[in-house]
Amino acid sequence: MAINTRSLLITSLAVASGMAIAGDHGDIFSTCGTDANVQPRQLIGAGILPVDSLEYRLTEQQIQALSQPQKDLLLNFERMVYEGQIAPHVCMHPDTDPVVAAAFEQFLKDLWFADNNPNAFILSTRWSSTATSGSGLSQGDPTTLTYSFIPDGTNIQGEGPSNLISFMNQRIGSGTWEPLFQTALDAWADVSGLTYIHEPNDDGFTLSGGGAAGQLGQRGDVRIGGNFIDGNSGVLAFNYFPNGGDMVIDTGDNNFYGNSQNNYIRLRNVVTHEAGHGIGLSHVESDSHRFLMEPFIDISFEGPQIDDLRGAQRGYGDVDENNNSFGSPTNFNDLATGGAPFIGGNVGAISLRSMDDNSDIDYYFFTTGEPVTLSLTVAPSGGSYQNTSQGGGGGGAFFDADSVSDLRFSITNQFATTLLSVDDTPDGENESGLIELPEPGNYYVIVDNDNVNNTQTYSMFAVFTTLVIDTCEADMNDDGALDFFDIAQFLTLFGNQDPIADFSGDGSFDFFDIAAFLSAFGAGCP
Repeated sequence: MAINTRSLLITSLAVASGMAIAGDHGDIFSTCGTDANVQPRQLIGAGILPVDSLEYRLTEQQIQALSQPQKDLLLNFERMVYEGQIAPHVCMHPDTDPVVAAAFEQFLKDLWFADNNPNAFILSTRWSSTATSGSGLSQGDPTTLTYSFIPDGTNIQGEGPSNLISFMNQRIGSGTWEPLFQTALDAWADVSGLTYIHEPNDDGFTLSGGGAAGQLGQRGDVRIGGNFIDGNSGVLAFNYFPNGGDMVIDTGDNNFYGNSQNNYIRLRNVVTHEAGHGIGLSHVESDSHRFLMEPFIDISFEGPQIDDLRGAQRGYGDVDENNNSFGSPTNFNDLATGGAPFIGGNVGAISLRSMDDNSDIDYYFFTTGEPVTLSLTVAPSGGSYQNTSQGGGGGGAFFDADSVSDLRFSITNQFATTLLSVDDTPDGENESGLIELPEPGNYYVIVDNDNVNNTQTYSMFAVFTTLVIDTCEADMNDDGALDFFDIAQFLTLFGNQDPIADFSGDGSFDFFDIAAFLSAFGAGCP
């Protein structure tokens, strides 16, 4: 009889990983298993670590429900943990037997624990070094990741030789499936400071979740392979955390990955989800919203949702990073008008930008082509939603992503002289200001917050209207005063029949021009 020793585990350690059971989250889901930055649990007693024995963690019913490949996979993860490695996340097929899903949940809960994160998303770690961006990378730094497909026959640690390329060629077609991976990875690049570049070379070094660092011209930072894990249903894929980030697709799931609905959304969402682990994001659960990084695959949307992108921006900044100074601003004209100067009637808007920590300041450069009045609003975004770590059930208090920090902004001229500063409302509310810019030229918008070390997403809206400037026609020498010198200047221009002296606007130079000038002179300047 199988012995379940869960009651012998150290009970003071908070469990924060779990798996959804079939039917809990609708028809399209995939349960997933572990969290990053965690440690193996030990049994109370002689200090013996139970390796190669499922009975320590599972019931007899659960063991009998598992296929041999699934048993081998769990035991391989256990050995990885006890060897000091980080086991990957595991995602499972929608048709997985609920008993099998429960077995994975229980086994992985016993292996791992993690703390809840007060930021809603759970960014466990991030890349500190890549082949392109170099070393010393830290929170908020934009990062370029190369990725490569390992050659068929390359060994995958604990799984055997990869057959991803032949599998994808057969199921989707050579030259067709590769761009799907780029599209899936670009879903993160489109909302954060990440960039994914395909590295066409891969030297076939064993894929082991970081055992081989990326090298330009040799292998990618992220290496992608595939192997028959457990066939149709069960495991879909697993992925390692940074600085590994490698991905393994179950090439036994023929029907799932071969489904071409909505441009192979099943494949793309699995790859994007797994790449989320590859950039350091762990699973979350929500009762109020649907997020990509929940422990199930959902094809009712594509790519990262608000909590997902908040996590990615926390780690790697937004799409405009590093625009943190006057020397490296984002060109707002390029985003709004294709580079043309702003004039009356122009509207500019950007969204899904963020303050990713308490030191992040965003600079936007813009040019006006005529005197304008600018109405500018910076609005917090994200909304309110429930969110917990995996196994938390998604319930509990709502997290307000609008009110993480109090946004503010200022507008300066090209010499960094502040023309307008706006900080009128508390956190969670829009900041709006109106300013006249009578001189066409170069200006800056600087967006900041109130020193909160978290991710505050925001949108920015700008409306430009033509500014009508009151002039003093009779001030012929533009010195701001009406005197003898203006009369002398007018008479000189009148004598030379200069169009400026045609005050009546009839194209002739006569008494009516003199009368119009004297009338304007007598009215004075506004």
